Amino acid sequence: MNEITPSIRLMTPEEVRSARLINAGSVLEYEGTAIPIAGGRSDLVHVFTESTVIYVLSINYKLEYIGLEIFDAASGEEYETIFISYEWELLEYLV
Repeated sequence: MNEITPSIRLMTPEEVRSARLINAGSVLEYEGTAIPIAGGRSDLVHVFTESTVIYVLSINYKLEYIGLEIFDAASGEEYETIFISYEWELLEYLV
């Protein structure tokens, strides 16, 4: 697994409207594919690749949560999302 540093930007007004959001979300740009991600402006975001998969790890120390999103690198299709804000949630994933 390799950590990469792709461009991460806020959604354009058109993207916000089409996604029916109130606030602009973040978009990861990877090899010509725009992938909406859950990571917010105050999150520390790490992006990893392995084979044809992108892993996006979002950490927010102030609000005490972590999120992991898994995408297909070519299409941007989301495979899985994990969001943890309490210790008991983490234990459920590990057990």
